[in-house]
Amino acid sequence: RENGCQGRRNQSRAKEKGCPREEDHEEKSGHQNQEERLRHLAKRDAPILPRVAVLEVTGTDMDGEPLARPVNWEHDTDPPPIIVTDKGSRAANLGVGDRVLAEISGNQKNGFVAKIMRRLPGAPARIIGIYEMGEEGGRLRPTDKKAKSDFIVRSKNANGATPGSLVLAQPVSRKQHRLGLPEAKVIEVLGDMSAPRAVSLIAITTHDIPVDFPEAALEIAETAEPPAADDKYRVNLRDLPLVTIDGADARDFDDAVHAEPDTSKDNKGGWKLTVAIADVAHYVRSGSALDEAAKERGNSVYFPDRVVPMLPERLSNDLCSLRPDGDRPCLAARMVIDKSGRLIAHRFERAWMRSHARITYEEA
Repeated sequence: RENGCQGRRNQSRAKEKGCPREEDHEEKSGHQNQEERLRHLAKRDAPILPRVAVLEVTGTDMDGEPLARPVNWEHDTDPPPIIVTDKGSRAANLGVGDRVLAEISGNQKNGFVAKIMRRLPGAPARIIGIYEMGEEGGRLRPTDKKAKSDFIVRSKNANGATPGSLVLAQPVSRKQHRLGLPEAKVIEVLGDMSAPRAVSLIAITTHDIPVDFPEAALEIAETAEPPAADDKYRVNLRDLPLVTIDGADARDFDDAVHAEPDTSKDNKGGWKLTVAIADVAHYVRSGSALDEAAKERGNSVYFPDRVVPMLPERLSNDLCSLRPDGDRPCLAARMVIDKSGRLIAHRFERAWMRSHARITYEEA
């Protein structure tokens, strides 16, 4: 009885001091056990990431760290996000679509981190090929002779392609089919092999011509603004009748010209020439994502049915296009030549211009 009273007195004191009672401890332990069981069940049901895997970069997080997912993922649920980290410069240089062999650590609760073991060659973003049917189903034969193998196309990934069609496809898995071939998904049926757009796409794919711009470059282009109309550092050439001369089907006009006789007594028979080009440097700053994208391309590529531009359309077909419908910032070369065509004076200016006409080669 004394021990029982002493026990109750101790519990009463503990309660007054805010100490947990034995019943509280037992109740808390019960909750902890239940939480542990739930976590165990969640972990059991959640797909398990391998310790080492091939990962493909899908984007970046809010801090700019590369995010990736396993290349081979056969589960119905999406894979958890994996942050790719490396003490060297390898992670910093990763872009969307790049692949790495990496060691994965972490868990569902705290997140997963991958340490790069080595960089891997990326999978082709697009494949041009002939869709065929065989005993084992659809098959894609790439037009690129450098392609290492054909691709299996499951019926659900055929996108309406018929045997003999030229198609645009993309790899869907590096995991090989039971025939030992990788799989692909048809994105677009191009139709006849001899069609101009088909020939263009074959050339683009064969020569690895970049088509899509990074999101960061597109954002810079979409938010770009021309300089102030009263920019005191620019010469006003709006009244000079500069004209562009391009092909009849041209969409971008990046240079304009003007010529007039030199009325100076010291240069009889001479001419004053002006050549103006769009001031691309105002919009494309050195080292920016837009600058890097332009460097990768080097130039625009023209095909019978399309143009693969060096800069996003917002710049190439608008702000940097010297169309006769508005003022454009430009760089101008002002030259004076004598009657023999010898250059006797010149200067360069940043200026404002307005194209007075869009002339074709035939008209010129």
